[in-house]
Amino acid sequence: MSPFLIISIVFSVLYCWLILYFLIGWIKLNRLETGNEFIAAKSLPFVSVIIPVRNEAEHIQDCLNAVIAQNYPKHLYEIIVIDDYSTDETYALAREIQRDNLTILNLAKYFGDAAEKVPNKKKAITIGVKNAKGSLIVTTDGDCTMDESWLKTMVSSYIRDGYKFITGPVLLKPAKGLLGLFQQIDVINMLGITGGTIANNYPTMCNGANLLYEKKAFLEVDGYKGNTDIPTGDDIFLMQKIEMAFPDSIGFVKNMDACVYSKPESRFVDFVAQRVRWTSKSTSFQKKSVTAILMFAYLFNLLILVFIPISFEKIELPWLPLALAFGVKFVMDLSFNIPVTGFFKKRILMLLLPVFEILHIIYVVCVGVLGLSGKYTWKERKIS
Repeated sequence: MSPFLIISIVFSVLYCWLILYFLIGWIKLNRLETGNEFIAAKSLPFVSVIIPVRNEAEHIQDCLNAVIAQNYPKHLYEIIVIDDYSTDETYALAREIQRDNLTILNLAKYFGDAAEKVPNKKKAITIGVKNAKGSLIVTTDGDCTMDESWLKTMVSSYIRDGYKFITGPVLLKPAKGLLGLFQQIDVINMLGITGGTIANNYPTMCNGANLLYEKKAFLEVDGYKGNTDIPTGDDIFLMQKIEMAFPDSIGFVKNMDACVYSKPESRFVDFVAQRVRWTSKSTSFQKKSVTAILMFAYLFNLLILVFIPISFEKIELPWLPLALAFGVKFVMDLSFNIPVTGFFKKRILMLLLPVFEILHIIYVVCVGVLGLSGKYTWKERKIS
C-alpha cells in the first residue's frame, strides 16, 4: 500500500467522522415552534436592536424599514444605528427615517478623526450596548432585511431556552450566476455546521448579522476586551467569551421566521475579500481546537489537489488516493447538505453540488493562504 493511499485513508476516515458529527448535531437540534413561548410569557423583555453600519447607503433604509415593521410590541424595542465613518450617504439616509424608537449615532463624535482609517465594528457595537436600554441585545447588519416575525422568534427562543447568547440563520438573497449560487450553498453549509456544533455543545461559528445576547452577559465578560486589536471576529470572539464564562449558554434558532437575509457579493474580488476577512481571525480563537478543525479541513482539501498530479505517476493504482479522498468528500458533503438545504428550502442547489465541490476545494485552499496574511480591503479600508 502506497504512503499516499495510507494518507488518503486516514484523512478520509477523519473527514467522515467530522461530517457525521456535524450531521448528528443538526438532526438533533430542536426546531422552535414560533410564538408558543412568546405568547405564554407573562412579561416580555425590552430589546435593543443594534446595527453598526459603514457605506450601506444602498441598503440602510430597507434594513431599517424591515426592523421597524417587526410585530414585536413597539414599546418594547428600540433601534440603535451606529455609523462607522461612512464615506457615502448612509448616515443622512438613516436620519431621514423618523421613529420614536430609532436612534442614529455617529462614531466620529466618540473617537474623532483618530479611528477613521481602522475597523471599528467592535467599537460601534460597544457604543450601542452602552446606549442600549434593553436587557437583551440583538445585532444585525445594515445590508440585511428580515420578515416581520424575526424579532419575536429570536426572543421566543430566548424565553424557551434561557440561553445567554443565541445565533439565528442568515441566508443570502436570490442571486444569479455561478458566484451567487456558490455563495448560497457555502453559507447554507456554514449554517448547518453552526447549528450542528451548537447542538453538540461545541459552538464553532455564528454570524453577527443575527445575534441575540444578554446585555448583562456582554458586560460581565468585558465585551471585546482582549481582542479589540483584531480587525474582525466581533461575533465569534464574543460567543467564545460568553461560552467560557457561562458553559452551556449558547443556542441556535432552527426556525425560518428567525432568518435574516443578506446580499451576496456581486464581484469576485469582493467575495474573496469577504472570505479572507472571515478567515483571518481563525488563528486567534481562544479555543485552539476550533483552529485545529479548520486546519484539518484545509489540509484535507489541499491533499485532494496534491493527489491530482500524483494520479498520473507510474505507480500501482495512482488514481486511488484522489478517488478515495474526493469520493468521500462528495458523499459526506451530500449527506450533510441534503437535510440542511431541505430545511432552508434550497435543496435544488444540490443539483450543482459536483461543480460546487470542485470550486470549494480550490476556494478553501486559496482563501486559507490569503487569510493567513491578514491583508484585505473591505468597505474602502485597507487592512494589513
